[in-house]
Amino acid sequence: MTMDKNREELLQALIQRMMSIMRHMRHPGPPLEPLFSPPQVHLLFIIGGRKDGISVKELAEISAVTPGAITQFVDGLVKREMVTREGDPNDRRIVRLKLTAEARNHFEQVRRGHLASAFGMFEALTDEEIKQLTALITKIETYHEMKDKH
Repeated sequence: MTMDKNREELLQALIQRMMSIMRHMRHPGPPLEPLFSPPQVHLLFIIGGRKDGISVKELAEISAVTPGAITQFVDGLVKREMVTREGDPNDRRIVRLKLTAEARNHFEQVRRGHLASAFGMFEALTDEEIKQLTALITKIETYHEMKDKH
């Protein structure tokens, strides 16, 4: 794919700005990173965002990895008593993953820290600008999700 020089420069600037924002995102409170691998942190955030839990299949789809890989990461989280496996009350074939009470408390502390960091990071934007930025990022995500399905 050939790209015109102007678009290439625009995308390079965008990538640099996005990386800068991520570097500046800091959160106070107990970090998850030293305690867990990056994939486990990612899974904890996804599971923690679902009050009713999430199936391995759903978690694999969201994470774009195989259910087998998810099971390996989750096994480690279960052993460390951070995640439980519970039967789905509506479908006996489905096992739902949920955070334990300890993990939920830790997750909430980290989530609040991330939000406080994001609040500071994006204080230069109005609420309307944050909505616009979110809509643009969602448009990119949706495009690639549709592209991946075809």
